[in-house]
Amino acid sequence: MRFARNMSITVICIILGIMLSWQYKSIESNKKVSASQTKNLYDLQKELLEEKKNNENLRARNEELEAQLSEYINAAGNNKKIEESIREQLIRARMLAGLVDVEGPGIEIVLDDGEYDYQAVYDIDLLKLVNELRAAEAQAISINGERVVAMTEIRYTEPYMVINGRQIYPPYIIKAIAEPEKLDYALNMLGGIVEIFRDSFGYKISVNKVDRITIPKVRMMVRY
Repeated sequence: MRFARNMSITVICIILGIMLSWQYKSIESNKKVSASQTKNLYDLQKELLEEKKNNENLRARNEELEAQLSEYINAAGNNKKIEESIREQLIRARMLAGLVDVEGPGIEIVLDDGEYDYQAVYDIDLLKLVNELRAAEAQAISINGERVVAMTEIRYTEPYMVINGRQIYPPYIIKAIAEPEKLDYALNMLGGIVEIFRDSFGYKISVNKVDRITIPKVRMMVRY
């Protein structure tokens, strides 16, 4: 009798063990499925945001092209309008290529080495500054009188900088033509490049808004 009861208890324990094991596996499987679904959802959300961004960029470009197309359609049969439009585009292209002098309002930046030897301004610093100005839609940029365009080489060779093949010594006077307020805000914003250069790198830097700046065209590059 006792043996039968013990056997019954043993069988019940085995069955309960199997049931618990199945339940545990079921929970773990559900967790994996849930995690997989969460991951897939995150990936889908990320892809959706990227696609939205791409669509916005394409839409903006499409609107720009449509505006140009409308301009040409409206100018059809009017040679004078077409000539004016082409002339404006040519002027802008020459300006961006640095083939003409540019005048207008903007800012003047004076950037100099810090007090210690390890606080020297390097080429990467000037490149970062130039990129910030371009991001703020600067129409023309110069460093110590040297026009900076897409093909400009900025290279540090102690104790001077080489720009367009010419030796440039600090302090570096950077001029940029664009809306002064916009340029000033882009540079002096909290955590911006001016703050980083001054407080983190120890450089001497000042930014001044100027009503009228003249930036010369690109001179013939010097090759050594």
